[in-house]
Amino acid sequence: MSAGAPAALGAPDLDLLQEIATIGCGQAVTALGALLRRRVEMDVPEAWVGQRPGAIADFLGHLGQELVAVGVRLEGLLAGHLVLALPERDAERLAAALGSPTPRSGAWDALSESALMESGNIVGSAFVSAIARMVRGRLLLSPPVLARGAGRACLDQLVDREAGRVALATRFTTDGPAGLEGLILVMPEPAQLPALLASLRGA
Repeated sequence: MSAGAPAALGAPDLDLLQEIATIGCGQAVTALGALLRRRVEMDVPEAWVGQRPGAIADFLGHLGQELVAVGVRLEGLLAGHLVLALPERDAERLAAALGSPTPRSGAWDALSESALMESGNIVGSAFVSAIARMVRGRLLLSPPVLARGAGRACLDQLVDREAGRVALATRFTTDGPAGLEGLILVMPEPAQLPALLASLRGA
């Protein structure tokens, strides 16, 4: 992402945040693979950092894709949001793999939306469990919320723009004719980052 990092986040801080993403998203991807009963691969997590409110949503908007996303709010030392985001075609494939294909009309129904929200809940729960062990603290997550639309509008429905400056982005893929890809975005609350980083340095 082209936007520069805020002065408060140096290279060691970004390394710590990427470590969180590697551990937490690794568990999240494993849980998603168990749900799908197939192997899910993940790329090395990236830190996306922008100066302006809503920088992450703006970046997704520039990609020009319609997205389906499920967001959960994280509470505790790692306060913020976790978002499971997929291009709409891949989201349809995910729903179908879970036994709830979208109707032929292309409109999402309650069953296919429920399948996506359950996926987001499982991904979020696995992430929270892994990071709670890492920071030796309790983390909670909210019920999942689903959003659809162009990248910027989709993320704006789930994450306040002021909180949307930093994301730890992990791309995941599955192989095969019904293969799919998506992103897990972990978006810490900027105001909570100093306490989180201090805890990680002391871990």
